[in-house]
Amino acid sequence: MKRFFIYFKRTAWILFTFIAGYFIIAVILSFANTKTQKLDCIKTEYIFISSNGTHLDIIVPVQNLKKNLINNLQVQENAVYISFGWGDKEFYLNTPTWGDLTFSTAFKALFLKSESAMHVSFHKTSYMHWKKIDLCKIQLENLNSFIKSTFKKSKEKKFIRIGVSGYSENDYFFEAQGSFSFYRTCNVWVNEALKKANIETSIWSPFVFGILYHIEE
Repeated sequence: MKRFFIYFKRTAWILFTFIAGYFIIAVILSFANTKTQKLDCIKTEYIFISSNGTHLDIIVPVQNLKKNLINNLQVQENAVYISFGWGDKEFYLNTPTWGDLTFSTAFKALFLKSESAMHVSFHKTSYMHWKKIDLCKIQLENLNSFIKSTFKKSKEKKFIRIGVSGYSENDYFFEAQGSFSFYRTCNVWVNEALKKANIETSIWSPFVFGILYHIEE
C-alpha cells in the first residue's frame, strides 16, 4: 500500500508539472508575436475570425475564395461567407454540444493519433462578434492555398465530404489532413493559417485568447 501511494504521488506530481508547464508555455508564446514580412501592397481584401470562447473559425467572403476551392465545397445557394474550422474528427462528429463531451473522446483527441475533419459553414450575413482582418491579395492567395491544402482529396482530387449531418442545415464536414493533439489544436491551425498569410499573430497559441489578443491590438 505504501508503494502505491508513493507511485500515485509521483504520477500526480508529474501530471501537475506537465499541465502547469503547458499552460505557462502557452501563455508566454500566445502573447509573443510573430515577425511578419513587410509587403508592398494595398489591403483591399478582408476575412473574419469568429470565436465561441474555446474554438476559432476563419471566415472568408465567397468572392475572396479561389474557384478551385469554391468548386469543391458544394457551396449553398445565397451563401455570402464561408467559415472554416479544423479539428478532431470524432470530437466534431460526436460532440455537437459540450454536454456531449466524454472523457474518452477528449483523451483520444489530446493524446492519441486520430483523424481530423474540416467543418465548413455557410452564412448569408456577417455578425457583430466576428473580428475583421484586412489583408492584400497576396495574403489572401496564401490563405486560400493553406485552407485548400488542409482538405484530404480523393483520387479525382476532389474534397471528401463526410456523410453525416452537420450541426444545422448550413454546414458540412470534410475529411482533413493532420491529427489533433494537445500541441496542435483547432486554434493552432488558425494560427498557422494566419502565419501563412503573413498576418501578425501568436508564435504558438492552443487557446483562443492569444490569437484574439493580436487581432484586437
